[in-house]
Amino acid sequence: MSDTAPESPAVHEGTLIPPGTDDVARLRAEIERTRDHLGATVEQLAAKIDVKSRARAKASELSGQLTRQAKSATAQARKQPDLLSAAAGSLVALALIILFVRGRRGRRGRR
Repeated sequence: MSDTAPESPAVHEGTLIPPGTDDVARLRAEIERTRDHLGATVEQLAAKIDVKSRARAKASELSGQLTRQAKSATAQARKQPDLLSAAAGSLVALALIILFVRGRRGRRGRR
């Protein structure tokens, strides 16, 4: 018989590790990867829950889009001032026609 006692499994952080293996380093590396992954997941969930920050970010994004569109429209209108004048004149004429028609309808009812 042998004088050496059989090795019993070691316990490392709640995990049984079979004797005679080099799994300790591998398990530690896996635990570290799991912790990193869990930390990233928690950060993502926290960002989704923070509605106020998400609303601010969306408002900022939309504000930037509107500013760019307004600048683009302004630049285009400056390139074509005749078109802008024609559009403004058409709107004024339409408003006058509407006022005239409404005024005539009001006078008919008074007779």
